[in-house]
Formats: sequence, C-alpha cells, structure tokens
Amino acid sequence: MADLRHHDGTPMTSPAVSLPAPSDRARAARLAVNLLFLANGFTASSILPRLPAIKDGLGLSNAELGAAVAAMPIGGLVAGGFVGLLIARFGSGRLAIAAGLLDTVVLAILGLSGSWLALAATYFLLGMFDATLDASMNSHGIGVERQFRRSVFQGFHGMWSAGCMLAGAAGAVAAGANVPVSVHLVLASLVTASLVIAAAPRVLAREIADAHPEDDVAGHEPVSLRSLPWMLRILVPIAMLGILCTILQNAAAAWGAIFLADILGQPAGIAALGFVVYMAAMTVARMTNDRWIDRLGKTTVVRLGALIGAGGVGLIMASGPLASPLVAFVGFALIGLGSSPMFPVMSVTAGTVPGIPAGYGVALVSWLVRFGLVVAPAVIGWAADQTGLALALLFPVAASLAVAVLAAPLTGARLALQALRQPVPAAPAE
Repeated sequence: MADLRHHDGTPMTSPAVSLPAPSDRARAARLAVNLLFLANGFTASSILPRLPAIKDGLGLSNAELGAAVAAMPIGGLVAGGFVGLLIARFGSGRLAIAAGLLDTVVLAILGLSGSWLALAATYFLLGMFDATLDASMNSHGIGVERQFRRSVFQGFHGMWSAGCMLAGAAGAVAAGANVPVSVHLVLASLVTASLVIAAAPRVLAREIADAHPEDDVAGHEPVSLRSLPWMLRILVPIAMLGILCTILQNAAAAWGAIFLADILGQPAGIAALGFVVYMAAMTVARMTNDRWIDRLGKTTVVRLGALIGAGGVGLIMASGPLASPLVAFVGFALIGLGSSPMFPVMSVTAGTVPGIPAGYGVALVSWLVRFGLVVAPAVIGWAADQTGLALALLFPVAASLAVAVLAAPLTGARLALQALRQPVPAAPAE
C-alpha cells in the first residue's frame, strides 16, 4: 500500500490501514516514557508558581530574578553538548532514569536557597540534569514511537504538560496557604522521584530504543567532529522553532504569576492560577495534536498555533489597561493552545533527519534551544524594568509572528520534500 504523506512529509493516517497491535513490551515502554515526561513536567513547574515568593523572600528585582532563572539554561548548555555522547555510551533509557533522579534532588535543594548566588547556582545544576533528561527521554520516545508504527509522540509531551499543570495547581494551593517554599519543593521532589523509579524497569533496551531506521544507511555511520558542521547546518533551523517557542511560552510560564500579581494586583494564590490555565490548555491540546498533524500536516498546525499564541499574548497585554484578570486568563489559555505542537514537532523532526542518529539529533537541537532559554527570561526581565512588564511582552508577540512566517523551514518541511524526491530503490525480486 502506498505511503500517503502531506506536502511537508508528514504521514497521513487512513481508516483503511490496519496496523498490528503493539507488543506488551512496547506498551510498557510507552508507559515508562509517559512517566518520565510527567515527572519532568512536575519538576520543572513546581518552582514557577512560587517565583513571587522567592523574589520577595530574597528581595530581588525583575532583572535579578530573570538572571537567576537564566542560569538554568546555561547549565543546560554546559551539559547538553555531551548528551548525544552519553546516549551513545549508556543508552537513552538508562540515562533518562539517572538524570531524572538527580533532577529531583536538586529540586529539593532549590527551596533552601538563601541568596541570589545560591539560587542561580541551584538553577544551574537543575539545568544540567534537565537538559540531560530532556534529550534522553525524547530520544527514547522516538524509539518507542517506532514500535507503535503510528504517531504517539505528541502524547508524551501532553504528559509533560499534565505534570506542569498538576505542579502548578499544587503550587497555587501551597502559595495560597503560605506553605514555605522549602517544604513545598521537598514534597514535590518526592513525587517526581516516585514517578522516575516506577519508569525504571519499563524502559526499552538500548539496542531497540536507540537503533536507527534500517533503511537510513547514512544514519549508521559513526558521528565525528567532521560531521558536526553539516549536522548543525541542518538542525539550526529546526532548533529555531524551539527558541522562538520558548520566548512565546515565557510570557505565561516565567512571567504569568508576576504579571497577575504586579500588574493586576492579584493575591499569590490567584496569580499562580494563570500558569495552571496555560498548562491545562496545553495539556488538552497535546492530547489531540497527533490527529490534527495527521490531517493537516505539522507545518500548518505549527503556523496556526503561532497565530493563536500571538493573539493570547495580545490579550494579556490588553488585560492591564482593562484591569481584567479574566482577559489575562484567556490569553494564558491561548498561549498554551497555540504553542502546544511546537516543541514535540521540533524534537521528532530532529530525531528523524536522514543521516543523523536520533540521539544526536535530539541532543543537539535541545542544546541549541538552551540559548533561547538563556536569552528569553533575562531580556524580558530587563525590558520589564525599563518599560514595564506589559510592553516587554512585545517580544513574545514578535517570536510568534516569526514562527508563523517561517513555519516551513522551522518544521523541516523542505527536508521532507527533498527526501520524498529521492528515487525509491527497486524492491528485490521474490
């Protein structure tokens, strides 16, 4: 049967196609990856609703807080350059479990920070382990998706969003009840550690998860420094999708609670709910994005999402003059909905580029995205101190519009077209 694809190379599902049921081992591995994404989302977002309390407790300005948060992607940059080598050496599954456990330990330590320097140093370590976990679990997820022979990758990121939403809700409750940040983060670390431990016996063997597709002969060639410039030339446009998405998401993730508290005068418990609304919308969207990508193609879905996200930031900016928290909450929901497909598309595209092993592709793209993670919070924090947080949100609007305009190269559509134009080898005679 012909392999039906969209113009950007995205496979299209067909009701006439009957796929074999996945094995029990594949289903167990899918559960393991879901647990890892859930744990990572819970870890990453347990801190965000407590940023106002951390800022006030340490007496930080917006710029100082932004600089401390930027230490996390700097740590990711330091570690991220080596993750591809670590995946090749230890396997994506085992590496993800180790990084996940170390991530939970640092989360507990972060709540004990007593100065800006301690906060930035802890964020740095958190970034190192987060980058390692991010690349390894995404790489493992691509291997698991191959076992299912259909798209399940957006669902993994949906579990990450669910973890963020649950952590955000717990943070809102903790903030409203004035639970000390240190106590809250220790409890959060125990939750995430239990999820990682549950995933450990279910990951796939490295020979299965990290194997490159058999029909990609170039992908079996060893990676060397000589191949790095070529890989970067291919992967940088794909990474730009993640960088621009990061700038968009920062409007809700890093600055949403600050905006609601400082601009709209909301109490800590209500301010933390902005993040919950944003993550809830993202979670619902990611649980259904696979079918939309099958129908419309990933480029179209990303372009539409970028326009929706830009509209969401515009509503947040308008909520200040309107003095309407409700308008801001709608804006947070639209950012979550619009940005939901971008990171999963980036990861799976990087992990399926012909000639580049999945572990290296995902690791290099994740490493490049850390540059955006360094820039976004610091730039928005500096602009907020100069012009006010409302006007500083023009940066996420510009990032969204850039994604909408440049969606084709950012989603690897041109690479897919080149691959489709290659001659198909003749089938061997029976």
